[in-house]
Amino acid sequence: MRKAVITGLLACALAFYLNGQQVKAAPIDLLTKPVVGDTGIELALSTTTTGVLLPDTNKQADPTDQPAPIVHTVQAGESLSKIAAEYQTTWVLLYYKNTQIDNPDVINVGQEIMIPAPDEELAPREMPAVAVEESTANTAERSYYASGDSSGNLYVPGQCTWYAKSRRPDLPNNLGNASTWVSRAAAQGIPTGSKPQVGAIGASGNHVVYVESVNADGTVTVTDMNWSGPYQITRRTVVASSLYYIY
Repeated sequence: MRKAVITGLLACALAFYLNGQQVKAAPIDLLTKPVVGDTGIELALSTTTTGVLLPDTNKQADPTDQPAPIVHTVQAGESLSKIAAEYQTTWVLLYYKNTQIDNPDVINVGQEIMIPAPDEELAPREMPAVAVEESTANTAERSYYASGDSSGNLYVPGQCTWYAKSRRPDLPNNLGNASTWVSRAAAQGIPTGSKPQVGAIGASGNHVVYVESVNADGTVTVTDMNWSGPYQITRRTVVASSLYYIY
């Protein structure tokens, strides 16, 4: 049997003999022309080692393969709780993720909020102290509202909805929980919007307030009930864009 001279790096064909018959192996490298020996064995000659590609198990993960972060732009009437429900997370995790938020109760229209991944580990943040200034301007009014006696008011006494109805007796008794006041009011043709107005009911998350004044610095002064406890009336100043309004 004449020996074939192999000029490449690898001979990519083998000859097998089964039951005395010769079997030809098909060449793997098709880039070169096979040399045929006098026995009929085809030897594939290769001058390259790139004929077969194997997966690179040492390849590092490409950062570009990671999913793009989800960014939510705050709309009028939204709160962290409402945004969290939309993305199946919690307002606490949103607060932990977005360190630019100083107070989880105050977010601004147009503000961008990063949505954490479901398995993302976040460092806890300390919650800000709630500064509440109780209204003492009208003791008689406080006593009246704390009594739970308000004709035509079918909301639960001591709650924010009960206080809002007391300040706005023209509103119906079927607005439900605070979180549904704006949508149900709009459905009944009651004007709603994002512009603050004295005498309007402001809503954020599951809480409603009464607007006492609209301030030049973009805030509103509001009064409400059950911010610090049932039947307790508080007076606070909040960012106007953090509320959606019923007029």
